[in-house]
Amino acid sequence: MIQSIIVYSLLMGIMMIFSIYATRNSSLQEESLGIQERESFWKFEIIFPLFLFAVIFGMRYDVGGDHISYLDGYLQKEYIGRNDFLFNLFSEIGWKINLHYAFYFGTFAFIQVFLFYYSFKNEKYLFPFLTFFLFTNTEWEFWMNGIRQAIALCIWIYSIKYLELNKFWKYVLCVLLATLFHKSAIILIIFYPIFLRNTDYFKSVKIQIILFTAAFVFKTLFSELIFRFEPIVNYYSNLLGDNAYNYYNMDWLMGNIIERKGTGLAYIFIILLNLFLILYSKKLKLFYNSKRFNIMYFFFFIGIITTYMFPTGAVSFTRPFRYFYIFQSIMYAYFLYYLFRTKIHSNVLGYRHALIYFGLIIIFLGIFLLSQITSNENAHLWYQFFFDQDIYGYPN
Repeated sequence: MIQSIIVYSLLMGIMMIFSIYATRNSSLQEESLGIQERESFWKFEIIFPLFLFAVIFGMRYDVGGDHISYLDGYLQKEYIGRNDFLFNLFSEIGWKINLHYAFYFGTFAFIQVFLFYYSFKNEKYLFPFLTFFLFTNTEWEFWMNGIRQAIALCIWIYSIKYLELNKFWKYVLCVLLATLFHKSAIILIIFYPIFLRNTDYFKSVKIQIILFTAAFVFKTLFSELIFRFEPIVNYYSNLLGDNAYNYYNMDWLMGNIIERKGTGLAYIFIILLNLFLILYSKKLKLFYNSKRFNIMYFFFFIGIITTYMFPTGAVSFTRPFRYFYIFQSIMYAYFLYYLFRTKIHSNVLGYRHALIYFGLIIIFLGIFLLSQITSNENAHLWYQFFFDQDIYGYPN
């Protein structure tokens, strides 16, 4: 536990320092030169923390519930994703050149974190806040667990720029590239026609609150409704598992739901925060005033609705919606930057935003530390170095 807190805190702290430095340099250069063209992404203060992230998570052991399965698959030369061509190609290259598994996992971690930050290269002011929530909202946990889908997710986040610019073929090519890491990404093509026009689909706060409440109502009825469609659910679950997971059936699904019913103060806090963001949505849209932000908010809202309408353990149902869950952290980053910019005003609104700003930072840091303290060695959350383990196999 102590090692985990030290490793994660140091990594987050270093990445935060470099992110703040990169943000200030970017702002100073744009102000001094008065240029319209965005400055280069390829700077030491940006690239170095990304490499550091990759090194640390490349050297991990049993961080992420599926990490051991990926490790065993690599050591035994077995394909984890049956139809995920690019992921399997990376594995084959690793086998042929006798690449150590730390470099193998480090490469995937770098691809994830690089694509994520590169997607916001024209919004560098978000870097410190994206870094903060990447750790405190435990986005890295999904990255280290669902490696293939997480890479597909990061490719798709980058492709959102083509949704914004209405560049059909570039968007489709990005989505097809994502499917080569996880075939479920094919469903993301449907969003192109939705954003052909700059339409704000969730403009009404009242309708958002109604839908937000309806998600919880649906969740309470989920167990009762699901048994009425058991044959369809079993077929869908088997299709999702690509016939590789025989345990993806109704009994396994319901067992997970019962086992993971627990909530807690952190869970309630996140619900209230998401509701608060809905109430603030008009102010945020006015502040950012862009099609890009409207798209981000759309996916954020889809993410919170699908988060709360399905029980936590309903993996067969939630997996396709995993693409949207990260937009909570992205929206929190936008919200924190909004508070940061408006808290400087010497009025009631400025003082209120300052209180919310520092309050959110303190609470998320508390949640981050408590998640480590209250965890256990079987939670796949504590950081362990691979060289502290007895790992046998090829390559070693």
